[in-house]
Amino acid sequence: MKHLTLKALFISAFAAVSLNVQAADDTYAQCLADAETVIATAKKDGGPAARDVEQKTTVEACMAELSAIEAKYGDKTKGLNPSSVMTPEDRAKWAKLFDAIDAKKFTGTRYNMASYYR
Repeated sequence: MKHLTLKALFISAFAAVSLNVQAADDTYAQCLADAETVIATAKKDGGPAARDVEQKTTVEACMAELSAIEAKYGDKTKGLNPSSVMTPEDRAKWAKLFDAIDAKKFTGTRYNMASYYR
């Protein structure tokens, strides 16, 4: 019985960790999807219509994801641009998320190009 209980404990712990990782990926993916929706709407119908798009995540949730990527590097980023110490994979994720946050706030180059120069 003890063996079965420990096995169940490890399985549930692994499932919880997997769900947390999946939730983090879901927030990241949702931030990117919201930004793409806003940009596509701005291209098609203009800026006022893009501002009316319902977004699934908040800017604060996306900022928390951005902070989580930066937190991996701790004190190495003090006084530096965080991307200067990141791995290429994290730098790419960080840059995409940064652009998505700009689009969600209706600012940034991609949003402005889509809404003003359509």
